[in-house]
Formats: sequence, structure tokens, C-alpha cells
Amino acid sequence: MKKLLLIVLLFLPSYSFANVLIDTKIDWYKIKTIRLVKNSWYKLIVGVSEKWESLKSMVDRYGWVSWVNWAYFCPKDYKECNWINKSYADRISNWHNWSIFPNDTWPDRVIFALDKEQNPFLFQNWHDYSKWKGDEYLVGKTINFDMKWNIYNWIGNHPLLLEEWISKIWESKIIDTKMKSKNLKNFICSNKDGNTIYMWWIENITIYDVPNILVKLWCYNAINLDSGWSSAMVHNNKYVKWPWRDIMDAWIIIPDKNYPVKTNYTNDSEMQKEIITLRDLISKNYSKYDALSRRLKLIELSKKFDKLIKDSTWDRKKKYEFLKKIVDANMQ
Repeated sequence: MKKLLLIVLLFLPSYSFANVLIDTKIDWYKIKTIRLVKNSWYKLIVGVSEKWESLKSMVDRYGWVSWVNWAYFCPKDYKECNWINKSYADRISNWHNWSIFPNDTWPDRVIFALDKEQNPFLFQNWHDYSKWKGDEYLVGKTINFDMKWNIYNWIGNHPLLLEEWISKIWESKIIDTKMKSKNLKNFICSNKDGNTIYMWWIENITIYDVPNILVKLWCYNAINLDSGWSSAMVHNNKYVKWPWRDIMDAWIIIPDKNYPVKTNYTNDSEMQKEIITLRDLISKNYSKYDALSRRLKLIELSKKFDKLIKDSTWDRKKKYEFLKKIVDANMQ
């Protein structure tokens, strides 16, 4: 019986340990984090809300397993936000770009990204701020710029905490008073081989002390998350922390069955018809052409969507961007 139990334990599937809530201490700092293991029965995606809603509302509508709030945004309860939630963060969910200002990864903001195979990596665009300073020529910073087209899910935020185990916190120019004070700090990080992702909080700590603690958690790359009233977590469909404020995006752990992220478009019946019509057009009407002619036809169609995106209002731009992605994907 003992031998059988040992065999069961040795060959226990990895999903048993894939979506685990860990409560621990490192150097007396309390840490509560979800550990997600790659190639398990779960995967991580970005969830985006255009309605600017509570985490509870998103969970009630979409379900799935575990959720953690993500990027900084301008909340409607701040007077300077004019009573409207606004997000300028880069946000891509299952390849669909929800960003208002796409690829706006200015020097202090970095993207935590996942490719289609769930490999995590940092990303930052090239920035044209190269200049001479005395006899020295300074060049704008980039991170993994050559991996731009590998991105399948991402959100950008600041500050960058760790890059290849090295603390980057002292390089940030936008550390505010709240970050400097001892309070709860949220994070997302991956280990060196990219097989494990940790995300959520460390209690009663300054932003400058966070990187050292994350290294002891075996974090290799790490980015700061929004905290304060926006902090919210659901683990295995149970609230660990109830949100005090509506949020706009979240990292979501879902069963790995190749589910697409649910959006307002894919649930909309009229949009579904347009998607079906477009896919039928590509598969039936364009199949009669040879490879080169078919590609030229798709390029022409893609350019038409580019014009529609340019000339449309913001809400319709999102629709045309979604359709354009389908066209562009068929060029591959």
C-alpha cells in the first residue's frame, strides 16, 4: 500500500501544484502569492474590461479560476479623472490590442508579456531619445524588441522591479511618496526558465525593498502592479481580497483548453456575424487564387481596415482592429 502511494505521488500530475495560493514569509515580510506552473492544466491570459467594472462583476460574467488586478489607471473617484475611469496602459489579450496608445512603453514603463506558448518575457519598445551628452552618446533603452511579434498577452506598468535578477528600481524616475512608504506592494514575476509565475503582494514594505525579497522568491524578471484600493484577488473562485474600486484589467488563470478570452465583441451577435462573414470570405472567395495573389488580396483588404481604423471613432476603431487582426493572421 505504501509503495502504491509513493508511485501515485511521484506521478501526480503537475496541475495539482499549478494554481496554488502561497502564504509565507521572507525576511519577516508577509507574502501572499499565486504560483502558476507552465504546461499544467492552467494558463494565464489578460482580461480587459471596457466597462471599467469591479473584479466581482468580471468574475460573475466570465467565471474561470483565479484573478489578480493589474495596471495603474486613472480612477473615476479621483477629481482629475473627471469621474471616468481611464487606462493608458498597453493591453493585449489573446493577440487583440485594446491599447489607446499602442506600444507606448516610455522609458519607465515596461511590459510583462506572454507568447502563445505561455513563455513569459519583458518587452520595451525602442525610444527615440538618443542624444549627445558631452562626449558620450546616449541611446534609448529597449528590452527584447525583436520579440515584439511574439506577444500574445501583455500589460505594461511601472516601475520595473527586476531584470534578469538585477534590481532596476533605482533607475526609475517616477517613484512617488506612496511607493516610498511602507505599505502593501503588488507584483508579477517569472523565474529564470519561465516555467513558474508568481503574482500578488508583499505587506508593509517600501518599493525599494521589493526586488531583494523577490530574488529570494526565485524571481528573475518582475514588474510592479497597481495596489491600494485597486488590489483584488480571486483564487479558485473564492475572494482572497475584496476590491474597493472598479478596475479595468486583470491577469486571469483559466483552464488550459484553448479558450479565447471573452470580450464585448465576441459576445455580440452582430459582431459574430461580421467575423463569420469575413472568415468565409477569406476561406472561400480567396481560396481560388494562388499564394501570391491571395496574399496581395489580403494586403489590400488589410489596408482598407487601416483606413477605417484611422477615420473611425474610438469605439469603432476597436471593432475594425479586431477584424484586421483576422485578415493579418491569414497572411502568415
